[in-house]
Amino acid sequence: MRRTRTARGAAGFGCIVWLAIIALLGYALYKIVPVKVQSAAFADFLQEETSFGSIKSQQQIEYEILSRAKETNVPVTKDNLSIHKTKESITVEAHYEITIDFFNGAYKYVWKFDPTFTRPLFNV
Repeated sequence: MRRTRTARGAAGFGCIVWLAIIALLGYALYKIVPVKVQSAAFADFLQEETSFGSIKSQQQIEYEILSRAKETNVPVTKDNLSIHKTKESITVEAHYEITIDFFNGAYKYVWKFDPTFTRPLFNV
């Protein structure tokens, strides 16, 4: 049986392109996933605080949300946080942006988040 000696084990151009695409995808996920997890955890906290709206005052809810935002490095301030409490319901809204820098600032993506939660109030 005769073997050809032309096969050298060299990677083709297509393989290099696919490796570059996979590397770019991995880098993008490395940058995007922590921001998404951080914003989802903060949104869960907002929903939890909205659920306790009948037993907490509006100032207490605002203080707890702002302190959690500071702990988790979410850029929420009094200016972009609104809490509306009526006799029937409570609504908590937070509007903020997180900038993601790709390739040391060569490309910047501004991701806008607007979580809004409304819950009915029950007399306790």
